[in-house]
Amino acid sequence: MKPKLGFTLIELLIVLAILTLLIILGTVSWRRHLDKARDAQKKDHLQRISIAFEDYFNDHNCYPPLEILTNCGSDDLKPYLDKIPCDPITGEPYYYMPDPERLDCPKNYRLFTLLKNTSDPIINEINCHPNCGFNLTYNYGVSSKNVPVADPNGPKLTTNPSPSAYPSPSPTLKKYYCQSKGNCTLINSEKYICSPSYADPSCAGSNNCSIISTCQLK
Repeated sequence: MKPKLGFTLIELLIVLAILTLLIILGTVSWRRHLDKARDAQKKDHLQRISIAFEDYFNDHNCYPPLEILTNCGSDDLKPYLDKIPCDPITGEPYYYMPDPERLDCPKNYRLFTLLKNTSDPIINEINCHPNCGFNLTYNYGVSSKNVPVADPNGPKLTTNPSPSAYPSPSPTLKKYYCQSKGNCTLINSEKYICSPSYADPSCAGSNNCSIISTCQLK
């Protein structure tokens, strides 16, 4: 009897299945490492911006104006920061939340971003689990020393979000403005006028905040 040569169809399918599984596992592992690397880059960016903000405060007794990060990639923060970093994934500015009570001369600030690795322990350490920030889309941030990263008085995201989880818009006062593209932010409408401004907490009608608002004291 001649020896059997080659593989049977079943053997080929088994080999193919094993190879496919190894490729999937390798891809998942690669993506996980890539996400961690990008998260580390985002953390570094926020720390660098934070240091620049503190140096700015030492010279001006105010933190930078709310639009300072809008033109990321620019040198608008010189000499405190040579180049304002952008989010490495979206290319958009990081979310800057200056003191809403004193937009003319902020005395505190928060900076936010979204980490891909939601199991990063830092998220719980700064009370950003599952989300923090006024628009509830970020899970990591840094802040000036006089305020916590997660605003204890701000809205919280529930397990099953519903309209009641968000601040109810005032029927007479428009209380939200577009800080940067995609960033709809709560303002103190009794003290400030923002144009354009919106009554809806998602800045509905702004086409995802494609038009950046300008704010000034009343």
